[in-house]
Amino acid sequence: MRVFVDRVAEDGRVAFRCTDGHGSAVAHWMGDRLPAPGTDTFVELTLPGPLTEWGPALPSAVSGLEIGPVGPVDPAGALVTGEVLGVGGPGDPVLELRIGTDVVLVEVSCDESGLEIARRISFGAPRLEVYPYGL
Repeated sequence: MRVFVDRVAEDGRVAFRCTDGHGSAVAHWMGDRLPAPGTDTFVELTLPGPLTEWGPALPSAVSGLEIGPVGPVDPAGALVTGEVLGVGGPGDPVLELRIGTDVVLVEVSCDESGLEIARRISFGAPRLEVYPYGL
């Protein structure tokens, strides 16, 4: 995923927006060196734990990331909306999800019924991690 880095905090959190125009978020930077603010970089977006709850996306929701509250208890995190591209079979709890123009693999530990190909879903992610990579 190509992102534009807006801000970098000393604790390793990075505020970024997707360069394809599909949202923005804050994530924990998992690379050796923090990126410079105001630069483009390529990252792999991950959720550090399995997806435990999801819901159908609102018709007006854009597939992407949105900074904001994910629940009344934890006001941090991001709202993630994407299109289901694939659901693992028995013993394979991996969901392929298109977010903007990119594909993210998400581990699922909730009821998989209703996770159908081409369905748009949304879920709160209290923590996102990004791993830098070069092309």
